Amino acid sequence: MSRVVNAWIQLNRDARRVCKEAVTRLSARTSHDPFIGIHTAFLHKATETLSAVNVLYAHQLEEPAQALIRILFELRINFDCLLTMARRDSQYAFRRVADSMMVEKIKQARASQFGGIPPERQEELENLEKEIAQRYSPEEFTKLRKHGFTGIPIEQRAAMTGHEVAYSIVYRNFSRNVHSTDYLESYIKTGMHTSEDHEAYRESRDVAAHYTAHFSAVGMAEFANHVFSLGLDEELDALGKRQRKIKALDA
Repeated sequence: MSRVVNAWIQLNRDARRVCKEAVTRLSARTSHDPFIGIHTAFLHKATETLSAVNVLYAHQLEEPAQALIRILFELRINFDCLLTMARRDSQYAFRRVADSMMVEKIKQARASQFGGIPPERQEELENLEKEIAQRYSPEEFTKLRKHGFTGIPIEQRAAMTGHEVAYSIVYRNFSRNVHSTDYLESYIKTGMHTSEDHEAYRESRDVAAHYTAHFSAVGMAEFANHVFSLGLDEELDALGKRQRKIKALDA
């Protein structure tokens, strides 16, 4: 393992602890502000996913870790979309998040033919879905069901939030082990195929992976710390300084 990759691994272990502390401090708030609740949910998901990425890398399971980084990156994109929408109309944005989550749960229940759900509860869910549908035009409701609260595909979300370059390079690349299997990497790791450039490729890939995981999770923690005054300025500043030093090593 190279010095740069090892430095990223150590940084993201510490980043997870800072993110977890941010979640703890957010969760302690007694406010019923929906923005706090939604932000806590996003940051909690990001922290758990970063934790899983760290565990997989610790066991040299890079490809499964990258599949999770893809999820973490999409979470960051969705979070930034929420911020953009909330600046225009916060109540409408939060309503769309709640509606899309409920519609997705109902869709999942229907896919399993409402298995394990009592008939009366099934009727309640179907009526709730109709109630949600009435808040949107047929076209907009279809988009909500298909793409979540943003109503647009992930590629458009990335462009909307300024992440189109990372989407093209990272998201598409890390999707290779989600929708299919990269057999060549498995051949190389098991010694069935050799490549002189493989080590350089792996290091480049791992650096991109760790950086993406870092900015996806820590970016949410930085926003929470700034908006909700969580008192984590020193910890986040330290992470930022270490990140800049690592990037200088890789320059």
